[in-house]
Amino acid sequence: MKNNTDDRRLIEDFLPIKAISAEASREKSVRKGHISTLHLWWARRPLVACRAAVYGALVPASRFVPANGPDNKKQSLGRANAAKFVERLCQYPGNPTVIKEAQNHILEAHAERLTAETGKKVTVEDIEEGRAPRPKVLDMFAGGGAIPLEALRLGCEAYALDLNPVAHIIELCTLVYPQKYGKPDPTARGITGPRNAKGETTWGGLVSEVRYWGEWVLKKVRDEIGDLYPLIPDPEAGETIAPDSQQVMDFAQDSQGKLKAKKGFLIPVAYLWTRTVRCKNPSCGATVPLVRQTWLCKKKGRYVALKMIAPQGDNKVRFKVIEATTEQGLRFDPSGFSTGGNATCPFCGTVADNNYVKAEGCSKRIGEQMMAIVCSRLGQQGKVYLSVDDYLNFIPDNELIRRRIEDLRKRTGLTVPIEPVPSLDSFTCKTHLYGLFTWGDLFTARQILCLLTFAAAVRGAGVEMRRTGLLEEERSRAILTFLSAILDRLV
Repeated sequence: MKNNTDDRRLIEDFLPIKAISAEASREKSVRKGHISTLHLWWARRPLVACRAAVYGALVPASRFVPANGPDNKKQSLGRANAAKFVERLCQYPGNPTVIKEAQNHILEAHAERLTAETGKKVTVEDIEEGRAPRPKVLDMFAGGGAIPLEALRLGCEAYALDLNPVAHIIELCTLVYPQKYGKPDPTARGITGPRNAKGETTWGGLVSEVRYWGEWVLKKVRDEIGDLYPLIPDPEAGETIAPDSQQVMDFAQDSQGKLKAKKGFLIPVAYLWTRTVRCKNPSCGATVPLVRQTWLCKKKGRYVALKMIAPQGDNKVRFKVIEATTEQGLRFDPSGFSTGGNATCPFCGTVADNNYVKAEGCSKRIGEQMMAIVCSRLGQQGKVYLSVDDYLNFIPDNELIRRRIEDLRKRTGLTVPIEPVPSLDSFTCKTHLYGLFTWGDLFTARQILCLLTFAAAVRGAGVEMRRTGLLEEERSRAILTFLSAILDRLV
């Protein structure tokens, strides 16, 4: 950089930090369509802050300084003008007109620099039409890809690096694949592709391709394990239906494999579990849930929670769904259970302290108990909560689940993950203190089967792509990478 105040970049002189920070805070609450929803990254930077940094680093500080007027006022006027523009630019997701104006500012500054360096006149048009290079932005620690993404948005040529493989995959899905495959591929046709309004099969670019193959994966998973998540008779319908009837086992799919409305039934969307230990009191021996709180819904006019009931003469609690219009109407405290790793036996009152729970875990004596089923009614908003003890016949037992896992392993070659959970320092997981040493230990048998089935279906999508020959190999790899990232994020 020349030792010349005229060559200073805007970032070296002034940026409206307070306004950018406020917008960055607002951006954190935005979920729909944000790249942060693709996959977790622990040190993700706000896009608007990165946009300001890239713009400020490539545009001269003199850009907004007026040509005329008293010298003592030029700098303050320039900063005021810069603040107004940067505040307009750094709004999420961004105004296309303002972004285009920012691109012109950057290319004009770059054209001036190229002209000075080469001795030949370079214009913005030369850069846009490829006769001169675009400004290059290199991020050697790109992480979640926010800086190179904003550099691309502002018309630059971006290069991103990161040693972390998760970051590398996020950057591929954020920066590389959308640019290479975002537009429709006119050569990709086939009878298994998405169909347009005329019923013709056609590929509409990366978005429609990922959606199509994602739905393909979902249908394969439903065909494989849909019977383990049977529809549940709606208690409001007043019908009694056996759990093994065809009405229940049928997953109510339309011709595209999507769920369709089915009167009188609920669709399970979540099964809620708690881990358990045996009571520390040898004369009791009851099963003690390690649940901290049992809230299911907590919003104005609707308060739903699970009440723990200890039946006399039994050694295992029941969880009953209680619903009220006010929190006081529940008549119990859903937050008053396990605290600090200590759990009180609901039968005899003995406290299973944290050290005891850890010892039980390391001895492989921690169990699990399902507490509730969360369902939805198709066509209606809101969730329906069911006490699991009323629907035990709709829950396949663990022995059946384990046999299905073993069968899946033999057919696919997939295995339950046995890699150890990191436990090297205070910043990593501490599950090893409770006897949970591998990634596979962290999940219930049902969850393991579901996740392995999804992994097998994603692999199957790759096989199907190669079999049909509809997509060239690198494009198929891009689609499979997105599907894998989605599955990994869910895990």
